[in-house]
Amino acid sequence: MAGRKKADSSGNIPQRVEDAARNMMSHAAGPSRGYIPPRNQQQTGGWQQGPNGYSNGQIPSPNESFYTGQQPIYGSQRGYIVPAGGKGKPKKQRKKHPVLLAITLILMAGAIGTGAYFSITNQIRMKKITDKVEAYNNLFCPGVYVDGINLGGMTPEQATNSVNSQIQQRHDAWKVQLTYNGQDVLEINADKMGFSVDTNSVLARAWQQGKEGDVEQRYAAMLQLEQTPYMDYTAKPDGNTHIIDEKLLQIKEVIDKPAVNAEMTAFDPSQDYPFVITEEEYGRNLDIEPIRQKLYQMVSTMESGTVELIPDITTPTVFRADLIMNYKVRGYATTEISRHSEENRNNNIRLAFDYINSYGSVIQPNATFSFNKVVGKRTPERGFYPATEYVYGEHEEGYGGGVCQASTTLYQAAVRAGMQILERRPHSDSVSYTEYGKDATVYWSEFRGGKKIDFSFRNTSDAPIYIVAKVVTIPATRKEKKKLLAEVTIYGKDMGSTTYDIDTVEEVIPCTLNPVAVGDRDLVSKAKDGCYVDSYLVEYTNGVETSRKKMYRDKYEPRAERYYDPSAKR
Repeated sequence: MAGRKKADSSGNIPQRVEDAARNMMSHAAGPSRGYIPPRNQQQTGGWQQGPNGYSNGQIPSPNESFYTGQQPIYGSQRGYIVPAGGKGKPKKQRKKHPVLLAITLILMAGAIGTGAYFSITNQIRMKKITDKVEAYNNLFCPGVYVDGINLGGMTPEQATNSVNSQIQQRHDAWKVQLTYNGQDVLEINADKMGFSVDTNSVLARAWQQGKEGDVEQRYAAMLQLEQTPYMDYTAKPDGNTHIIDEKLLQIKEVIDKPAVNAEMTAFDPSQDYPFVITEEEYGRNLDIEPIRQKLYQMVSTMESGTVELIPDITTPTVFRADLIMNYKVRGYATTEISRHSEENRNNNIRLAFDYINSYGSVIQPNATFSFNKVVGKRTPERGFYPATEYVYGEHEEGYGGGVCQASTTLYQAAVRAGMQILERRPHSDSVSYTEYGKDATVYWSEFRGGKKIDFSFRNTSDAPIYIVAKVVTIPATRKEKKKLLAEVTIYGKDMGSTTYDIDTVEEVIPCTLNPVAVGDRDLVSKAKDGCYVDSYLVEYTNGVETSRKKMYRDKYEPRAERYYDPSAKR
């Protein structure tokens, strides 16, 4: 554009252009908007000769870049410009609008060049930085704290006085209280920690915050202090923090407690429920490391307060509700003892059960129970009484009579408990206390050559089983007399919905034998059919039969009629 000066190669604005812009702004802000004082009119107030020869508020002559056409003549009438020569009607001065003025300046800046614009921006920014930094040359920078006191804007003397005035107060007031379950367990105060005070060095470090490096580095440091204040404390421990460590270890010993698993601590067959099972207990473990770090932090910052000790809860691995599942009833059986059973026979049943409860009541997984090994020989030396017993189909007097009812009751309970039957034999004839096929005879007497008939089974479960055997008295009622029961209960791991039982199927063998004459009235009896008996192990799930397995086929021989003949010899 003709007549317009360009910026020089350095990006600086030519002096005339800069003066012209300044004069226009001064004119816009002059005492009367649109008024141009006469060239020779005396200026007052802040209007003084500028460095380029213009007085502040004047405008450049027409031959400079802002004007073209005739040179204006300054008249005395406000707001008017008289053309050269003084002739013609005065033209009304256009009122300068601030927005138009701003646009003019922007266009000027664009015409001058971006380099000049950024130069001005940088100068403004540096002026702002310098002003902020220099304002704190002799004062503490904002964001600097000592003993919780904001020293920003203080002189060194003011800061020293402020800190010293509360040092003793902070020292005396500082303490940390440790509590557990709402109870005080330890108090740590400044005397115990051996605090020492170092005011000068702490204030010296605080003074250096925001005062190191050049202007821009100091400015950046001051901005950082606004985000993250600097904090320091004059009263600090002398390094004797072992007091905290020792006390925490002592507290940990008191609070810590290992978890305790539920446990079966006793098995007593004489009790209705023979097991004593202790409850599980949760443990406690106090992790002192985070507490130690918290206390160190409170010591270093002189922060008073209360720290609640909350130990971690440790969980046992065995719970009573789970453990008790290993002590459920697996098999149960009773056989009724005849009212005609003599007392010696009843005592032999009791004695056999006592031996089982004392020596054979716990059978480990895959271990074998042998009736004869547990009960032993039936002799008077071992406490057995003479009583009637079956011997090869005949009733005879012998030590241990009645023991077979004990073995039969145990057999039925073992089958129902899911045990594997290893050895079992039936009686030669029916017995009064159970059905065909559900009995198990035993025999071991030194009086008949030491012959043995045993009953045995194996524990095929994956946990121990426990046998409780007893003779139970059923009190008399109005309808029934008192009676005795042989009772066997087998405990072990819960079988869930599965149960077992014995089922028998009989096949009659008609008696075709001739009557037999005997000379003993007590042995007189009628003819009796024999039978075959098939016994089955039946498995049930939720009471519904799911399988059936044949175990034994027993044969009970027919018996001929036996009649009394005084001349007959037995």
